[in-house]
Order: sequence, then structure tokens, then C-alpha cells
Amino acid sequence: MEVCIAYMHGKPVMLELREGIAYIDGVPQPIKYLEEAQLQEFSDAIQAIPYSADPGYDALVNAKRAAFIAELLGRAVGDDCITLLTHILDHVHYDVLEYLEETEN
Repeated sequence: MEVCIAYMHGKPVMLELREGIAYIDGVPQPIKYLEEAQLQEFSDAIQAIPYSADPGYDALVNAKRAAFIAELLGRAVGDDCITLLTHILDHVHYDVLEYLEETEN
């Protein structure tokens, strides 16, 4: 199963679970105890949000993504994986802050 956990620079960041191994954009990542059911639950939560062209929709989706990425961080092993997930989380969180007009632009 594969899910989109973020959009960075206009491109989707995909998380996939193959034979118990997590891959982010095709690169294996040491994320422990990740199960297909968790990816399905995340996907279902995103799909349960009624689509709207309103920017609030994107903010809500990104808030869900941020919460999921934070869970992944708790399971990540190694500096490289933690750094990658933190970088992704920063992008998703910033998008939510932009919607809330809490950035310094």
C-alpha cells in the first residue's frame, strides 16, 4: 500500500510499505512497527474529509498528515530517517501555518 504523506515543491511524497519495510519515495527507511492497517487508517482519515476547493481543505489534510508524520517520527530509527521525516513535517506544518496566517511573510 502506498499513501501520500506530503507535497513538497509541488511533488507528492509517497510512503509505501512493502514486505514490512517502509519506503519514502522509493528509498527504504528504518521505521519500526509500521503496519499496512496503519497506512489504511491514515488513508481512510484523509479520504473522509469532504473535498473542497477552499484552502481550509488543504490545511485540514496537512494537519492530518502532520499528525501521522509525528507518529512515524516516534518509530523512526537513525539520524537520516529522522532528519528526512522532520524535513517533511516542517513543510507540511508550514503549509498549515500559512493557512492560519501565522507565518512571518
